[in-house]
Amino acid sequence: MSHARRLTGASVIAIAAVWAASAGTAQADALLAGTITSVAGEKMGGVTVSAKAEGSTITTSVYTDEAGGYYFPALAEGKYRVWAQALTFQTAKGEVELTKTTLKDFKLEPMKNQEDWVRQLPGDEFLAALPGDTPEDYRMKTLVLRTAPAAMRRAIRCSTASMPRAGARCST
Repeated sequence: MSHARRLTGASVIAIAAVWAASAGTAQADALLAGTITSVAGEKMGGVTVSAKAEGSTITTSVYTDEAGGYYFPALAEGKYRVWAQALTFQTAKGEVELTKTTLKDFKLEPMKNQEDWVRQLPGDEFLAALPGDTPEDYRMKTLVLRTAPAAMRRAIRCSTASMPRAGARCST
């Protein structure tokens, strides 16, 4: 609990420091920060929060800390589309007009349909989630692995290294 408080305190200090540094300059930069919680009210760490300025092709993304807090480095003033996404949760979206320090909080709702969250999984996690308990499951997983790109095969082998015949050493 005290670790989460330190992270939250560090986030607030960092926001204040960046804000103070930018306030003393002639730059027209603004800060965007907020908190991500589940609809049940739980703080969500490790959530990806992204912002894209209107008319821009560049998306800036950050991750929440253990207390669910996030903040972006100084951004140019203007209108932004902002969204938060986490595995097995629906993406929350919003828009903000950045002219100064702006807070944008999101509440993420769990996906109710398993098919939807399976589609959301990154390829390596999807392949790692394939069953491998029976010899037939293992055979099918091996067939999928043989056709997967090399990086995915390494990730899968590491997740299945305790299985018989896996025989692959986990390397990063």
